[in-house]
Amino acid sequence: IHPPVLADRGLADAIRALALDSGLRVDVVAELPGRPQPPVESAAYFAVCELLANVSKHAGTRQAWIDMHYEHGMLRIDVTDNGAGGAEPAGGTGLRGIERRVAAFDGILALSSPVGGPTVATLEIPCALSSPKTSSC
Repeated sequence: IHPPVLADRGLADAIRALALDSGLRVDVVAELPGRPQPPVESAAYFAVCELLANVSKHAGTRQAWIDMHYEHGMLRIDVTDNGAGGAEPAGGTGLRGIERRVAAFDGILALSSPVGGPTVATLEIPCALSSPKTSSC
């Protein structure tokens, strides 16, 4: 399952659309000079979906920040909230599912979530980026 906005507009715009539909106030910063391969885009997109769902369900806040960038062969996405903290992968299936999803690409999920917050979830996925599409118009 590959959402049309992801296929048509790429990861950064798909995450922006996801943020708008989340019901949260989400600030998105994205600096991606190209596109990862579709399987990596899909894994990253659905991981961010799950992280935003966790903010909505468990954080006790309505504010989040997403920072996406690519450097030295690594796609890095930070999802931060100013909620209650205390998130742990052992506490449910969502975070463990994200770990498995990104591990398929030799990626990791790093989580910092002290009780009292904030929570910072960092996805790091090694990948190459294709050149951005150019137009002859």
